[in-house]
Amino acid sequence: MKKASLFLAGFLLLAGCSDDEATKEPAESAGTEEEPEIAVEQEGMTEEGFITQIGNGRILINSIYFSVPEDVEVQFAEGGETTEAVISDLRTGMKVKTDYTGPLAESYPMQGEADKITILQDEESKRQTDALQAFINEEQLSDLIILGQPLVRGEEIGFLFSKMETGELTEVRIDMNTLEYTLSNEENEEETDETEDAEE
Repeated sequence: MKKASLFLAGFLLLAGCSDDEATKEPAESAGTEEEPEIAVEQEGMTEEGFITQIGNGRILINSIYFSVPEDVEVQFAEGGETTEAVISDLRTGMKVKTDYTGPLAESYPMQGEADKITILQDEESKRQTDALQAFINEEQLSDLIILGQPLVRGEEIGFLFSKMETGELTEVRIDMNTLEYTLSNEENEEETDETEDAEE
Protein backbone atom coordinates (compact mmCIF):
# COMPACT_ATOMS: atom_id res chain seq x y z
CA MET A 1 0.00 0.00 0.00
CA LYS A 2 2.86 2.32 0.86
CA LYS A 3 4.45 1.53 -2.49
CA ALA A 4 1.23 2.45 -4.30
CA SER A 5 1.01 5.74 -2.37
CA LEU A 6 4.62 6.61 -3.18
CA PHE A 7 4.07 5.75 -6.83
CA LEU A 8 0.96 7.93 -6.96
CA ALA A 9 2.74 10.85 -5.23
CA GLY A 10 5.67 10.54 -7.66
CA PHE A 11 3.31 10.48 -10.63
CA LEU A 12 1.48 13.59 -9.43
CA LEU A 13 4.79 15.37 -8.86
CA LEU A 14 5.93 14.62 -12.42
CA ALA A 15 2.56 15.68 -13.81
CA GLY A 16 2.84 18.95 -11.91
CA CYS A 17 6.33 19.60 -13.32
CA SER A 18 5.20 18.90 -16.87
CA ASP A 19 2.28 21.32 -16.40
CA ASP A 20 4.74 24.00 -15.32
CA GLU A 21 6.81 23.42 -18.44
CA ALA A 22 3.68 23.58 -20.62
CA THR A 23 2.69 26.93 -19.14
CA LYS A 24 6.21 28.30 -19.65
CA GLU A 25 6.34 27.48 -23.37
CA PRO A 26 3.42 29.67 -24.50
CA ALA A 27 4.82 32.58 -22.49
CA GLU A 28 8.16 32.22 -24.27
CA SER A 29 6.58 31.97 -27.72
CA ALA A 30 4.34 34.95 -26.93
CA GLY A 31 7.50 36.92 -26.17
CA THR A 32 9.00 36.11 -29.56
CA GLU A 33 5.81 37.19 -31.37
CA GLU A 34 6.24 40.73 -30.03
CA GLU A 35 9.68 41.21 -31.61
CA PRO A 36 8.48 42.04 -35.18
CA GLU A 37 6.43 44.95 -33.77
CA ILE A 38 9.68 46.62 -32.67
CA ALA A 39 11.12 46.28 -36.21
CA VAL A 40 8.21 48.24 -37.71
CA GLU A 41 10.06 51.51 -36.98
CA GLN A 42 11.73 51.22 -40.44
CA GLU A 43 14.98 53.01 -39.76
CA GLY A 44 17.46 53.70 -42.54
CA MET A 45 15.08 54.00 -45.51
CA THR A 46 16.26 55.54 -48.81
CA GLU A 47 14.37 57.06 -51.75
CA GLU A 48 16.22 57.70 -55.02
CA GLY A 49 14.64 59.85 -57.69
CA PHE A 50 14.18 63.36 -59.05
CA ILE A 51 13.15 66.57 -57.31
CA THR A 52 10.08 67.95 -59.05
CA GLN A 53 9.01 70.59 -56.51
CA ILE A 54 10.82 72.81 -54.01
CA GLY A 55 9.15 75.21 -51.60
CA ASN A 56 7.62 75.82 -48.17
CA GLY A 57 10.42 73.92 -46.44
CA ARG A 58 9.91 70.70 -48.37
CA ILE A 59 10.81 68.93 -51.60
CA LEU A 60 8.88 66.45 -53.73
CA ILE A 61 10.86 63.40 -54.84
CA ASN A 62 8.95 60.93 -57.02
CA SER A 63 5.63 60.75 -55.14
CA ILE A 64 6.90 61.63 -51.64
CA TYR A 65 7.00 65.06 -49.98
CA PHE A 66 10.02 65.37 -47.69
CA SER A 67 10.16 68.17 -45.15
CA VAL A 68 13.69 69.62 -45.07
CA PRO A 69 14.78 70.80 -41.61
CA GLU A 70 17.38 73.58 -41.47
CA ASP A 71 20.00 71.24 -40.02
CA VAL A 72 19.54 68.51 -42.65
CA GLU A 73 22.76 67.07 -44.07
CA VAL A 74 23.19 67.84 -47.79
CA GLN A 75 26.07 66.57 -49.90
CA PHE A 76 27.27 66.13 -53.48
CA ALA A 77 28.34 62.62 -54.48
CA GLU A 78 30.44 61.63 -57.48
CA GLY A 79 31.66 58.06 -57.54
CA GLY A 80 32.77 57.23 -54.02
CA GLU A 81 33.64 60.83 -53.10
CA THR A 82 31.33 63.26 -51.32
CA THR A 83 31.59 66.99 -50.70
CA GLU A 84 29.52 69.23 -48.48
CA ALA A 85 26.51 71.04 -49.94
CA VAL A 86 23.71 73.27 -48.61
CA ILE A 87 19.93 73.33 -49.01
CA SER A 88 20.15 76.21 -51.51
CA ASP A 89 22.11 73.90 -53.87
CA LEU A 90 18.95 71.84 -54.46
CA ARG A 91 17.25 72.43 -57.84
CA THR A 92 14.14 71.13 -59.55
CA GLY A 93 15.02 68.21 -61.81
CA MET A 94 18.06 67.08 -59.82
CA LYS A 95 18.60 63.38 -59.27
CA VAL A 96 19.04 62.76 -55.56
CA LYS A 97 19.12 60.06 -52.93
CA THR A 98 17.26 60.85 -49.70
CA ASP A 99 17.76 59.01 -46.43
CA TYR A 100 14.84 59.14 -44.01
CA THR A 101 13.33 57.35 -41.04
CA GLY A 102 9.94 55.74 -41.72
CA PRO A 103 7.13 55.14 -41.72
CA LEU A 104 5.78 57.68 -44.21
CA ALA A 105 2.47 59.46 -43.59
CA GLU A 106 -0.32 57.83 -45.58
CA SER A 107 -1.39 60.65 -47.88
CA TYR A 108 -1.03 61.50 -51.55
CA PRO A 109 1.72 62.37 -52.07
CA MET A 110 3.10 60.51 -49.05
CA GLN A 111 5.02 62.57 -46.49
CA GLY A 112 8.20 62.11 -44.50
CA GLU A 113 11.21 64.02 -43.16
CA ALA A 114 14.62 63.97 -44.83
CA ASP A 115 17.61 63.01 -42.68
CA LYS A 116 20.21 63.37 -45.45
CA ILE A 117 20.01 64.45 -49.10
CA THR A 118 22.70 63.36 -51.56
CA ILE A 119 22.85 65.16 -54.92
CA LEU A 120 24.10 62.60 -57.45
CA GLN A 121 26.83 64.08 -59.65
CA ASP A 122 28.07 61.08 -61.68
CA GLU A 123 27.98 61.51 -65.46
CA GLU A 124 24.81 59.46 -66.02
CA SER A 125 22.89 61.22 -63.24
CA LYS A 126 23.90 64.62 -64.65
CA ARG A 127 22.62 63.66 -68.12
CA GLN A 128 19.31 62.50 -66.65
CA THR A 129 19.05 65.71 -64.59
CA ASP A 130 19.71 67.90 -67.66
CA ALA A 131 17.04 66.04 -69.64
CA LEU A 132 14.42 66.37 -66.91
CA GLN A 133 15.21 70.04 -66.23
CA ALA A 134 14.88 70.87 -69.94
CA PHE A 135 11.51 69.08 -70.09
CA ILE A 136 10.13 70.77 -66.94
CA ASN A 137 11.24 74.22 -68.15
CA GLU A 138 9.84 73.73 -71.67
CA GLU A 139 6.47 72.47 -70.43
CA GLN A 140 6.44 74.93 -67.48
CA LEU A 141 5.42 72.19 -65.07
CA SER A 142 5.29 73.24 -61.44
CA ASP A 143 3.13 70.40 -60.07
CA LEU A 144 4.70 67.29 -61.56
CA ILE A 145 4.50 63.97 -59.69
CA ILE A 146 6.68 61.17 -61.09
CA LEU A 147 5.08 57.75 -60.68
CA GLY A 148 7.48 54.88 -60.13
CA GLN A 149 11.13 54.89 -61.15
CA PRO A 150 12.14 56.43 -64.50
CA LEU A 151 13.42 53.92 -67.05
CA VAL A 152 16.61 54.51 -69.00
CA ARG A 153 16.93 52.71 -72.33
CA GLY A 154 20.01 53.56 -74.31
CA GLU A 155 20.01 57.33 -74.79
CA GLU A 156 16.39 57.79 -73.69
CA ILE A 157 14.82 58.34 -70.29
CA GLY A 158 11.10 57.79 -69.82
CA PHE A 159 8.60 57.91 -66.99
CA LEU A 160 4.94 58.30 -66.11
CA PHE A 161 3.84 61.49 -64.40
CA SER A 162 0.68 63.26 -63.36
CA LYS A 163 -0.22 66.88 -62.70
CA MET A 164 -1.59 67.57 -59.24
CA GLU A 165 -4.33 69.89 -60.49
CA THR A 166 -5.78 67.57 -63.12
CA GLY A 167 -4.52 64.10 -62.13
CA GLU A 168 -3.99 63.45 -65.85
CA LEU A 169 -1.58 60.56 -66.39
CA THR A 170 1.04 61.12 -69.09
CA GLU A 171 4.11 59.29 -70.33
CA VAL A 172 7.17 61.21 -71.49
CA ARG A 173 10.25 59.98 -73.31
CA ILE A 174 13.24 62.33 -73.46
CA ASP A 175 16.27 61.97 -75.69
CA MET A 176 19.24 62.73 -73.42
CA ASN A 177 21.39 63.87 -76.36
CA THR A 178 19.01 66.26 -78.13
CA LEU A 179 16.68 66.95 -75.13
CA GLU A 180 13.73 66.46 -77.48
CA TYR A 181 10.78 64.60 -76.01
CA THR A 182 7.47 62.97 -76.88
CA LEU A 183 4.34 62.91 -74.74
CA SER A 184 1.50 60.41 -74.78
CA ASN A 185 -1.53 59.91 -72.56
CA GLU A 186 -4.72 57.87 -72.59
CA GLU A 187 -6.74 60.61 -74.31
CA ASN A 188 -4.20 60.93 -77.13
CA GLU A 189 -4.15 57.16 -77.60
CA GLU A 190 -7.97 57.03 -77.77
CA GLU A 191 -8.01 59.84 -80.36
CA THR A 192 -5.39 58.00 -82.42
CA ASP A 193 -7.40 54.79 -82.27
CA GLU A 194 -10.58 56.63 -83.36
CA THR A 195 -8.74 58.27 -86.27
CA GLU A 196 -7.34 54.93 -87.41
CA ASP A 197 -10.84 53.36 -87.22
CA ALA A 198 -12.34 56.21 -89.26
CA GLU A 199 -9.67 55.84 -91.94
CA GLU A 200 -10.40 52.13 -92.27
